[in-house]
Amino acid sequence: MNIDLIALNTKGRVDFDFETDLEGYENEDIKKIENLRCSGFIIDNATEEYELSLHIEGRLILKSAINESDVPYDISIDFEEMVENLVEIYKNSSNSLDILPIIWENILLEIPIRATNADDEFERVAGEGWEILTESDK
Repeated sequence: MNIDLIALNTKGRVDFDFETDLEGYENEDIKKIENLRCSGFIIDNATEEYELSLHIEGRLILKSAINESDVPYDISIDFEEMVENLVEIYKNSSNSLDILPIIWENILLEIPIRATNADDEFERVAGEGWEILTESDK
């Protein structure tokens, strides 16, 4: 998502509301991203810091930690922060600012350590040098 720096510098505030698929952003735990919507604003308050407010909603399709099946995981993220050197770090060209890396970082922070479905079952119960024991096997 590119923010027009000319509009930001002249108006002092840019509001946005868009859908994106984050094409090109990858993670081994995320199989797919669906219905990702981002809204918010950026305010240039005439200092080195910019006020950034984001609301991100969507659905991640994660890989089950048990059997790698699909696990749907809804996200709703609110991000409000004063960001220093925003233009220098996320400048895409001379007249635009790319905030997709900020969106991606916040999505990564939402991924659970282990995602599972309630009905997931182990497909493999034994392997070379290991096996899963039940209470009756002990």
